[in-house]
Amino acid sequence: MSLRKIALVTATLALLGGCASTSPKEPFKDVSTAVAARSGHKVRWNQGSGDDQEAERAIDRMLRHELTVDGAVQIALLANPLLQAKFEELAISQADLVQAGLLQNPSFTLGRTAWESEHINPNLFAAVEQSFLDLVTMPLRKRIAATELEAAKLEIGDHVLELAADVRAAFYTAQAAEQVVAMRRLVDEAAKASAELARRQHDAGNTSDLALSTELALSAQASLDRKRSEGEAAVAREQLNKLMGAWGPRTAWRLAARLPELPKEEAALEHLESVAVGQRLDIGAARRNVQAMEYALGLAKTTRWVGTVQVGVEAGRLRHNRRFSFGPSVTLEIPLFDQRQAQIARLEAFTRQGESELRALAIDVRADVRSARARVLTARGVVDELGKVIVPLRENIVRLSQEQYDAMLLGVYQLIQAKQSEFDAYREYIEALRDYWIARSDLERAVGGRVGAPPAPFLNNLAAAIAPPAPHTP
Repeated sequence: MSLRKIALVTATLALLGGCASTSPKEPFKDVSTAVAARSGHKVRWNQGSGDDQEAERAIDRMLRHELTVDGAVQIALLANPLLQAKFEELAISQADLVQAGLLQNPSFTLGRTAWESEHINPNLFAAVEQSFLDLVTMPLRKRIAATELEAAKLEIGDHVLELAADVRAAFYTAQAAEQVVAMRRLVDEAAKASAELARRQHDAGNTSDLALSTELALSAQASLDRKRSEGEAAVAREQLNKLMGAWGPRTAWRLAARLPELPKEEAALEHLESVAVGQRLDIGAARRNVQAMEYALGLAKTTRWVGTVQVGVEAGRLRHNRRFSFGPSVTLEIPLFDQRQAQIARLEAFTRQGESELRALAIDVRADVRSARARVLTARGVVDELGKVIVPLRENIVRLSQEQYDAMLLGVYQLIQAKQSEFDAYREYIEALRDYWIARSDLERAVGGRVGAPPAPFLNNLAAAIAPPAPHTP
């Protein structure tokens, strides 16, 4: 091959390598599409564009109104700083893909030798070499990097869905805590009024010291319960702030006063295990990681007997005149001691490890689906039992106890105990309703998408365009 042809080939390869884009825009579109298909929400990557400013305005608009669970999830997907940090892994994987498609820089050698006689011109020589093995293995390296990029997209999409589930759980926890606070405040106000009335009756000589002390103790306990519930509500609120990435004025949001009631009918919960295994993004990522290991193992086995191969051109000036001569050069690494046996053994172990982890993940996912489904059904039964049986019975017991107390047929201790049992039933109902919605959220997380929605395909089967998110139905 002539020097001109070698230079032309090298320049062409360098030009093709330089055309590769390091922008992770397209991979991020795939992540956005997968998230929208499974959650109905959009994500954004803050990169200082006009879209970022519009997203900030959208967050402020949502926070001006009563915060809903879908609104909280959407705010978190737009503003959570740790999620923004996670998106940078796409840029890293995209850069790795570009790097895999680049050739190593050629090496240039320049030398000079001289004879002892001053009348003889010194010898000059130069050489340009390029790794031939680097060129041959480029397609395999790009395949490995592309598979790792696919795994990164799936892992990041799964992280987004994990964050959405955490936000839902934190939202329902905060909403239930505020509802308990509202109940405790009513109880506290009623207990204070009752204690004040008992004090007046005691001053008038119409009630005993024991009755007054009992009312005062009940009032103090109600105040203590209120303070504890307010502290728990503050902690739950800050957990939601943390997940939403809210600080400063954005923490002044307000929630709906009550948790949503149970849906009239439960979504079909059959065949969810197979749906989960088919659409969970973390399972897809584990498969891609195993595939990347298999490709890397194949590359190592293919090149184990080749070693380094450098091809190039050498030029030298003849000793007795100024004429240069050119010729090809080849540098070979002799795999005498290292035939990549350690690297191959390492990759084989990684591949087996990945396959075992994939099987374990599939088993865990199926168990998580069954567990979450059982918790949903159990929580629904508990809410029904409390709301339809226990709470009405406790209310009726308090009403009857009050009537008997007014008729002096029942002591104050029995009345107080009846009221305390009624308050406990209210609290248990709120907490059971909270547990139901958290269990529903956990079930959707275990399934990898909205329960009752058609199974979502993997990234390579999705359209690139992002449709407007549909409202989430718990």
